[in-house]
Amino acid sequence: MNKFRLGLLLLALAAGLAGQEGKDALQRELEKEVMAPCCYGAPVSEHESEAAKQVRGQITQLIGEGRTREEILDMYVAIYGERILAQPRAEGFNLMAYVMPPMFLLVGGILLVYIINQMKTPATATATRRKKTYSDEFFDKVEREMKEMGI
Repeated sequence: MNKFRLGLLLLALAAGLAGQEGKDALQRELEKEVMAPCCYGAPVSEHESEAAKQVRGQITQLIGEGRTREEILDMYVAIYGERILAQPRAEGFNLMAYVMPPMFLLVGGILLVYIINQMKTPATATATRRKKTYSDEFFDKVEREMKEMGI
């Protein structure tokens, strides 16, 4: 019976450690996603101001209360606005921050290929089509006149 209780105790301890590890991971993730409200210059994970320390403490308390990641982020957005987030949410006008860079790269790449092809075309076109010179025109005229004369 003692082995059974010891096994249950170890299982409960392991589950508690796993739960704590999940809370610590959530804590680190949220601290990277929330900007320091004093200057919005860095996430609270990197900032050492008093406001950042308070936010870190609040995040710890909210996680302890069982709040989810989205609930915590929504609470900070409701208090400070969207600028409290390190990355804007991909909805509404903010969606352009995620869509426009790849679109610019695609259009720029297509434009670059087009320009390079345009730069190559005149050189190859002149190489294949030889411009007639005065001597060529002279020899053509001589040949024509010789054919007319029957020579």
